Amino acid sequence: MRPQPLAIESPFEIDEVFFSKTDTKGIIAYGNKIFYETAKYSPAELIGKPHNIVRHPDMPKAIFKLLWEYIKAGKPFAGYVKNLAKDGSYYWVFAIVFPVYKDKEKEGYLSVRIKPTTKYFDIARSLYEKMRKLETNGEPAEAFLYDGLAQLGYKSYDAFMIDALMAEFKDKEEHFSIDLTGQIAKYPRMRTIYENCKAAESIYKAMYEKIAFYLDLSSMLEEKFTYIYQMTDDLSLIALNSSIESHKIGSLGASFAVVSNEIKKDSERIGRYIVDLRSNIEQSVTTIKESVLYLLSLNIQIFAILYYMQETIVHQSCNEGECMDKVHDFIAVIRTSTQKVTHLVKQLENDLSLTLNYINKIERLIKELHYIQVNGLIESSKLQDEKFSIIFNQVQKLVSDTTATLEEIIPAVKASIKYTGEIRTNINEARYYLDNIR
Repeated sequence: MRPQPLAIESPFEIDEVFFSKTDTKGIIAYGNKIFYETAKYSPAELIGKPHNIVRHPDMPKAIFKLLWEYIKAGKPFAGYVKNLAKDGSYYWVFAIVFPVYKDKEKEGYLSVRIKPTTKYFDIARSLYEKMRKLETNGEPAEAFLYDGLAQLGYKSYDAFMIDALMAEFKDKEEHFSIDLTGQIAKYPRMRTIYENCKAAESIYKAMYEKIAFYLDLSSMLEEKFTYIYQMTDDLSLIALNSSIESHKIGSLGASFAVVSNEIKKDSERIGRYIVDLRSNIEQSVTTIKESVLYLLSLNIQIFAILYYMQETIVHQSCNEGECMDKVHDFIAVIRTSTQKVTHLVKQLENDLSLTLNYINKIERLIKELHYIQVNGLIESSKLQDEKFSIIFNQVQKLVSDTTATLEEIIPAVKASIKYTGEIRTNINEARYYLDNIR
């Protein structure tokens, strides 16, 4: 029988982390000390039970549907969850769930939970409350979640998840520093893992600046190219107007007809590049966000190993052999994440190089338009026709604005390509330490 929910919190501290492993159907295989204490169940009461034994009725079903969609697809999921303890009290967590693979076969899921402390927690609670009301009335709530996030500027749950993940982990960084130097010597098997994890941890933490840069880059690409996409339509309209005006004045407009045709040809060529560029940018942004997700996940996974070692040593929660068995589940997850992020970073480097190639082609055509626009102004001054002066001044403004936009984007894209190479080197260094964990 499930406990009756009470308006009482089951507290845990900001520096405490709990986790559990389930099989692919969500049956609990094990948990750690903090999990059992916060949920107020003994290990015997939880092991072998469905993980939804701690599900709170206040949680929208749509969130768990989303969670299962992610992890069944082999992708990490992060989100806010309200849980129900055995005595009816509640506890909120920020949960990160990872698929666990053994011999390339998915054998279960590993969930790491930390205390939620950022503004994203407030956003989630507000959305959940409204979603739960919809579900209580028999209405679907998933669309409401996406609409609610869209109103906050998030185009997808991924975008919200990554911001929340980065903020929650960053907010606790000072609490998540684990040093077992003076204690680990008594545990020879764990010591090797500890030393290699600490080395990998320092490498991944050093990537935080680059992670923030990539998130800024993805926002910039989405924002700036919205203008460039519009520019093609504006140029086509200008070319059309110029052609119409040149026909109105007959033979006097012959030179303008030539200029109009050149503008039309360049706008069509730019348009073709932009169609390809749009697809490339969308792919780049997706790859950036997925890369960031896995890089952040690696930070959390390594910290979880260190925390579990600390819990084992300080609280004697299990012997070294039992601890090692559980640690190897984390190692399996880390290796999967490392392989994934290695692939993504290589893909990102290719995507961004292609982005730069398209930008360079568009930039050359913009320069051509500048010469066309100058010739157009010269011809319009000879004819003293104000309509053509207005048209070519419009071209001038488009050329000027687009050039300024490209000049802002190009250094960022070049820097990101450089950073990508550095990240790949960092990951290879971290892999060296992680591959030495047995």
